[in-house]
Amino acid sequence: MKGKNVLVTGGAGVIGLELVPKLVSLGAIVTVGDLKPRPAAFGPAVSYRQGDLNDLTLAELKTIAPEFVLHLAATFERSVETAGFYDENFHHNVMLSHHLMSLLREVESARRVVFASSYLIYDQSLYQFATAQDEPRRLAEDDPIRPRNLVGMAKLSHEMELSFLAAFPDCQFSTLSVRIYRGYGKNSRDVISRWVRALLDGDAITVYRPEGIFDYIYGTDSAEGLARLLGATQVTGVINLGTGRARRVGEVVQILQQFFPHATVNSADSEIPFEASEADIAKLRDLLGWSPEYDLETAIPEIIEHERTLRA
Repeated sequence: MKGKNVLVTGGAGVIGLELVPKLVSLGAIVTVGDLKPRPAAFGPAVSYRQGDLNDLTLAELKTIAPEFVLHLAATFERSVETAGFYDENFHHNVMLSHHLMSLLREVESARRVVFASSYLIYDQSLYQFATAQDEPRRLAEDDPIRPRNLVGMAKLSHEMELSFLAAFPDCQFSTLSVRIYRGYGKNSRDVISRWVRALLDGDAITVYRPEGIFDYIYGTDSAEGLARLLGATQVTGVINLGTGRARRVGEVVQILQQFFPHATVNSADSEIPFEASEADIAKLRDLLGWSPEYDLETAIPEIIEHERTLRA
């Protein structure tokens, strides 16, 4: 990455906050585009464009002259997508992704596009059940796909756009869609971070479906994997990015109780299905010789310490 121009969309998010400093440390010349204000953690070496990237012009992009693009920018809702999310998803997920690639096709410097997709594109009947499961369903890149919500639909739509573009000889950049599993990390809205904040405030937490099984991947590992995949230009198509070691929701709660022994934990009924999903990361291991290093036991203490620091 040394001396390479890298554009990171959505770089002020959970993964971007870990990824951008990593790219800078590797010698990349990094430009970030995001709706959010510039993070204080980004040093002067990072160029920053705050605003809607749907308004990005071809002239601007040619000035940035990216050789590598990491497309992280996305919007999402947590458990249930509301009616109001219909337009938001189209604008910030579907339309933005199409707009960026339409411009990038006209930028001669572009050599590599890595897109942050999601395991939500897989057929939910593979990994969601009416009853709790003993073991997770391992999902591989060639498993059936049928997005379970609007975000999954948007991710699959762009995966297909990238695949379409890559099929033409005049496409000057290689493409890779990275299907990221259940993300959590510092500065996040994920359930683990929300529970940590509540417990630090002395509040009770409410747990739904403790039997659920998810492949939790820490933001630091997601950033490391994406940085490696960005440079691995021979890796194209689609690839899973998870730990390959799914854990139960109840295990997350047990780890938190080690740090908050007096925590009040309430259980609540839910109508949502029981999830039991896990990433098949054989392709990731084979192509990179690497797999994520963090587990819940090592990541959760970091999140707790980070949240305590914010309160100091």
